Amino acid sequence: MTWKSKQNDYVKKKEPKERRNMLKRIITVTLTFLFLGIINSAQAISFSQKTKLVNLRITPEYKTLSVTTPKITIVAEADIEQGWHLYWDNPGDIGEPTTLSFFESPHYTEISSVHSSPSKSVYEDIITSYIYTKKIYFRSTFELKDIENLSRLPFRAVLSYTACRESCFPEEIHLNFALPIGAKAEENPTYLNIMMQAENTFPLRLSSKAKLREKHLEIELQDKIFEDCGEAEFVSRHPKKDALSELPETTIAAHNQIEVDFSDQELPPDFKGIILCPGHAYYIEPNTVETLSVALTPKPQKISAATNTPTHSAPSENQGLWYYILTAFIAGLILNLMPCVLPILSLKALYLIQNKQHANIFSALSYLSGVVCSFLVLAGILFYLREIGNELGWGFQLQSPVFNIILLLLFFIIFLNLIDKLPLPDTFADTLSKIAGKQSFLTGFFAVIIACPCTGPFMGAALGYAITKPALIYFSIFLALSIGYALPYTMIELFPRFFLKYIPKPGYWMITLKRILALPILLTCFWLGWIIANQIAPTQDKAEIAWEPYEPNKVETALKNNQPVFINFTAKWCLVCLLNDKSTLSTETFKELTKQKGIKLYKADWTNKDATIGEALKSYNRNSIPLYVYYPQGKSRPKILPQILTTDIVKEELK
Repeated sequence: MTWKSKQNDYVKKKEPKERRNMLKRIITVTLTFLFLGIINSAQAISFSQKTKLVNLRITPEYKTLSVTTPKITIVAEADIEQGWHLYWDNPGDIGEPTTLSFFESPHYTEISSVHSSPSKSVYEDIITSYIYTKKIYFRSTFELKDIENLSRLPFRAVLSYTACRESCFPEEIHLNFALPIGAKAEENPTYLNIMMQAENTFPLRLSSKAKLREKHLEIELQDKIFEDCGEAEFVSRHPKKDALSELPETTIAAHNQIEVDFSDQELPPDFKGIILCPGHAYYIEPNTVETLSVALTPKPQKISAATNTPTHSAPSENQGLWYYILTAFIAGLILNLMPCVLPILSLKALYLIQNKQHANIFSALSYLSGVVCSFLVLAGILFYLREIGNELGWGFQLQSPVFNIILLLLFFIIFLNLIDKLPLPDTFADTLSKIAGKQSFLTGFFAVIIACPCTGPFMGAALGYAITKPALIYFSIFLALSIGYALPYTMIELFPRFFLKYIPKPGYWMITLKRILALPILLTCFWLGWIIANQIAPTQDKAEIAWEPYEPNKVETALKNNQPVFINFTAKWCLVCLLNDKSTLSTETFKELTKQKGIKLYKADWTNKDATIGEALKSYNRNSIPLYVYYPQGKSRPKILPQILTTDIVKEELK
C-alpha cells in the first residue's frame, strides 16, 4: 500500500469524528445563546393593563435606575381588538383623539413625545377619519431630577380613547408602575426590540417653512419627498372646530411644495401636523410662517402625547362646549312649555296669585335652588351609573311602576285638595298646600321630577353631547339646562309687581281658577294610571300602521336588503312622544307616505327599562326620547328628525 493511500484511509476515518465534534460545538453554542436569551427575557420588565377592547403595555428603557441616570425613554404599545379602531390627534369628521398622558411629578419632566402615524379611512365617500386599526406605539422621554433619596420612582399613565366599530365606547386605561433605583442602572433587555418596532411606525420629521395667504397655506420642504408621493395629504394635528365643515384640500405644487386650502372658520392656530403618503408619513412643524394677508393669533389647544414637542399648558375643552351650554340653556327655557311641566307650575302660579306678598327674592332663589339641586341629583345618578357601566336615560325613574304609583297617589291627593274634597284635617291640607306653593325649594325640586318625561327642542342634542364627556363638562350642561328651566318663574317671583300687576284683586274668580287648575292634575292622574297599567300588563297598540318591535338584527337585515328604515324611539310616559304619535305618526298621510316608499317601521318602546334600546340610543349619541331615526334607501348614514313632528316635517324629511 502506498503512502498516499494510507493517508486517504486516515482522513476517511478521522472525518466522521470531526463532523461529530463540530455538530456538538454548534449545538452547544446554540443552546447557550438560547439559554441566555431565555434568562434575558425573564429579567426583562414591562407593565400592562387592558380592557375588552385595548391592551396597554409599557416598556421602560431601564429596569433599574441609578441616581446618576439623566433621562429615561418609555415605549407604550396599545393593541386594539380586531374589528375596532381608535382615532389620531385630529380624528377627522368624527371621533375623539387618543392620548397618552403621564401625571406630573417633581422627579421627572417630559421633554419629548411622539406616536404612530394614522391611516386614512373614508366611509361611503362622506365621512373621512384618521384612525388606528391594530396597534399604536407611543414614545415618551423624561428628564430625571432629585431622585437621590428615592428607592423607587413611580409613574402614573392614562390612555384615553374612543373605540369604535358599529358603535363607539369612550374608555380610559390607568396604569401605575415604579422603577427601582440602585447603585447602577440596568438596561431593559426587551426595550431595544420594542423600540425598533415602534420607530417604524413614527412619522419622519422634516424641516419646513410656510406662507399663509388668508385661508391658503403654502408649505415648502427641504427634501423633495413628493417625487414618490402622488397622493400627499396634509393633516393638521388640531381637530376640526365644526363637525359639519369640510376637511382641508391638499395640492402638490412641486416635488418639495404643497398647497393647503382651509374652509371658513377651520384655520388652525398653528401648522404642525403630518403629511400622509401611501405607506409612510412625515411630521412637519414649520420653522417660519410668513403671513401675507391675515395674521393668526395662536390659541391654547389640547395637545396629545402624539406631538413631537412637549406641552405643559393646561388642556382646554373643545370650543363646541359653549355652543352646547347655550343650547342646554335654551332647551331649559322651552321645557317650561312642555305638557309635563304645566300641572306642577299651575299649582305654584295659583299660590302666587293668592299670596302675592310671598313673592320675594328669598322665594325666587329657593325655587331656583330646588330646580338646580334636582337636576344635579338626577345628573349625578346618571353619571354614577354611566361610570359603573349601567347607563340609564333621561326620565329613567318613570320606568319604575313603584315610582309611578307613589307619584299617582301624590297627585291624586293634590287634586282632592284643589277641589276641597280632601278628607283630612285642615292642618294637614294646609301643609300640602304649602308644599305645593309656599315651599318654593320643594316646588322647584318636584317640578324637575315631573318634567323628566319631556324632552323639548335642543334638549336631546345637548344631553347627547354630555353623555360621553368628563364630569366637568357633563355637569356644566345639566347646570345650564336647570338655570334655563328655572329662569322664567324665578323672574316672576323676583319682579311680581311687573308680572302680576294685571291680575285682579282676590275674589270668587280665584275659587273658579282653582277648580280649572285641578283639571290638568286630574289628567295627570289618568295618564300615570295608564302608564302603570301598561308597565304591569303591556298591551299591543291597536294602530292601523304596522309597527314592528325594534330589534337591531332586523334593522340590520333591512338595511342590507337596501330597504329604507324608520325607527320610532318612544314610551308611554313620554308626553311629547304621545303627541307626535297622535298628531303625525298615526295619520293617514304618514301611513300612505311610508307605504309608497316601502319604509320598514320599527318601534322601540322604552316604557320599561330595556338595555337593548338604551344601547341603541347611545349609538345615536342620545340618552333621551323622543328620537326619530330615518335611513333612506341605499344609505347607511341615518337622518335624525326633529323632536317635535308635524306632517309637513315628516314629508320633507322622508323625501
